[in-house]
Amino acid sequence: RPAAAAAAAVLGVPPRVCRRHFGACPSPPPPSQSHCRLGLWMPAYSALASGGAVRPPRATCLLLASFAAGSGLWLLVGSQKEEQPDVASPRTQRSARSAAQLAKWFRWQAVLASEAAAHTASPGKGSLALWGDSITESWRGTSYGTPAGRANGTPAVLAQTLARRWPSPAVLAISGDQTQHLLWRLGDGGELPPPLASDGALTAVVMIGTNNLGAGHLPGPTAEGVLAVAREYLRRSRGRLLLCALLPRGDGAELLPRLCPPRCDRRGAPFRS
Repeated sequence: RPAAAAAAAVLGVPPRVCRRHFGACPSPPPPSQSHCRLGLWMPAYSALASGGAVRPPRATCLLLASFAAGSGLWLLVGSQKEEQPDVASPRTQRSARSAAQLAKWFRWQAVLASEAAAHTASPGKGSLALWGDSITESWRGTSYGTPAGRANGTPAVLAQTLARRWPSPAVLAISGDQTQHLLWRLGDGGELPPPLASDGALTAVVMIGTNNLGAGHLPGPTAEGVLAVAREYLRRSRGRLLLCALLPRGDGAELLPRLCPPRCDRRGAPFRS
């Protein structure tokens, strides 16, 4: 009961939702139940957040209970493999700064999936969707859905520019995301549902990949991740795609020495940016 209550507090649902269904994942879980193997509840998260009848497995309730308790422990229930830029993955312990940030990521992603599912085409004017990381989320004035001072005034700029051409543009972005995270969001994360994917007048703008470089991924694998995102969108959608180049990063002098080793040049020295 205490674990269920703590997990429910993180999820924002009644405690009985976690308490009554702790046994949803078999042990050991079959390969088909990837959300059980990861120890996280991904495919069904948006349904629960929107009040649906889908319920989380025991592993998720226990994991989120540890987040809510503030224990600071990373439970070893998830995949320990390193995330790859061109392989779809939600955020994991590998790419979140803290347990609290990981829980925040899943909550915000559920909101974005819900917004995408509510999409309606705009006859005659077309539709616009922007996918990305913190740079794109700044159009909303937020970070993980929370108002961010660094983005003050940015939503007004969106309203005065792009929104005049495309009414109510969908800004589907999460601060800190990398290519593999957006790749997952377009698929299992539900951010490209049928109403959005079938809109032939949709223009999608994607800017993703800078956080891969910041996390130590090399330019080559990062580029493969960007292309994987583009291919996934074009495979699933009838819309058009504007794929943006990455903006220059200014943290090379500070960041690159910390990444070496293992990210070193042929001489064993840090890369230069």
